[in-house]
Amino acid sequence: MIVFNTTFHVDASLHEEFVDYMLEVFIPISTRSGLLTSPRLARVFGQEGEEGLSYAMEFVAADLAALEKWNSEESNHVVTPLLERFKEKVAGFSTVMQTITY
Repeated sequence: MIVFNTTFHVDASLHEEFVDYMLEVFIPISTRSGLLTSPRLARVFGQEGEEGLSYAMEFVAADLAALEKWNSEESNHVVTPLLERFKEKVAGFSTVMQTITY
C-alpha cells in the first residue's frame, strides 16, 4: 500500500476557506476515479510564532502504478484549480511512502 501525503502551508487569513475547499472540492475530485482512497485531512502543529497554518492531506493508492496513473491523468484537475484559487497564499510539498506492516 502506498501513502500519498501533501503538506500544505496556508496563510492564516484563509485557513477556514482552505479546509472547506479541501473537504468539499479537493477530496471528492481526487477520489472520484478510485485510484486514490481513504482521504484524511489533518492539522499539522508547528513551532509557535510561525505564520499561517499547516495541513496534511493523505490518500492511499494500491501501488505505485496507481499513483503514477493518478498523477499523469488526474492531478491537474485537482492541483491547478487549487493553485488558481489560493495563489501564493498556499504552498505544498508531497511525500510518497510505502506502508510497512509488522
